[in-house]
Amino acid sequence: MKKKNNKSKSITYKESGVDIDKFEIILNDLKKEILSTFNDAVIDNFGSFSSVLDIKKLGYNDPLLLSATDGVGTKLKLAIEAQNFDNIGIDLVAMCVNDILAQGGLPHFFLDYIAVAKLDEKQIKAIIKSIIRGCIISNCALVGGETAEMPGHYLKNNFDIAGFSIGAVERNEILMPSLVKEDDLVIAIESNGIHSNGYSLIRKLIDYHSIDIINDKFEFNNDKNIAETLLKPTYIYTDLIKKKPKNLKLHGISHITGGGLIENPKRSYGKDLSLIIDCSTFKIDPLFMWIKEKANLDWYELFKTFNCGIGLLVYVDNKNSSKLLNHLTCLNFNSWIVGKMQKKVENQNSVIILNYE
Repeated sequence: MKKKNNKSKSITYKESGVDIDKFEIILNDLKKEILSTFNDAVIDNFGSFSSVLDIKKLGYNDPLLLSATDGVGTKLKLAIEAQNFDNIGIDLVAMCVNDILAQGGLPHFFLDYIAVAKLDEKQIKAIIKSIIRGCIISNCALVGGETAEMPGHYLKNNFDIAGFSIGAVERNEILMPSLVKEDDLVIAIESNGIHSNGYSLIRKLIDYHSIDIINDKFEFNNDKNIAETLLKPTYIYTDLIKKKPKNLKLHGISHITGGGLIENPKRSYGKDLSLIIDCSTFKIDPLFMWIKEKANLDWYELFKTFNCGIGLLVYVDNKNSSKLLNHLTCLNFNSWIVGKMQKKVENQNSVIILNYE
């Protein structure tokens, strides 16, 4: 009878599915591009345990810190299926920095989190490079992050990304719901298509109607395949605040994300007010009408799920409306007066949408 060999085989971390050295190589390859995002407030200690930031270098007199964290939802799943990661990092940055913008502030620092089943060098580099582009657009320093290789936790070829941003605003310039008043005008700023919400419904439509996202095209957009149209990056609107004339006074900003035009606006004004949106002031993008038709959605569900072509709503009094529209024209954003604030009457909704048919 053979004796049992009790000597166990050595099992390394790499053999368990985690290759620490591979990510270090990726990070070093991208170091120059990452450092290019740094601003004067970043104390350069690349690779240390935490980021060090000198808030005084940002030039604020009496700053309040702002923070936001977000992901890109199942738009990422569509990007994985299309193997197109060129813009998904821009989406990630946009979802965070636009939320900071909604308080009247500017983003200054960004961190990312990427969790994968197995590191794919080409894929990870494409994602981080697109995050870097988003940081450059928003003038935000990519000061840190975490890339976690988690075999057994995620299915093969599946992963998730999340972002976190830190910004600031002068105490006397922060936008709070109490600033929005009755009779304020509401300016809509265009979106770049769907942005980063509603993709679970869209992916359901794609499966239900057996749509080939690579080889099929929308009738209203023959220049791109369906995947390219659906993966257009979320607009980053930070120049609205960064380049705002000093004599332009804003009362509020709504970032139109999950919850669409029904749930998001009311986060920016008091419970005693209602927003009247007049859909006769703009033409709803054909992409949203395609979704409505294919999903057989009623108008309320469409407005509650998607931005319908509006990325931001900005609240101003009448005397500042022309200044704001001119400012947005200079920034090359299409914008228009979409509605008005009114005193809410009993049992009235916080958002009332008119003339959509």
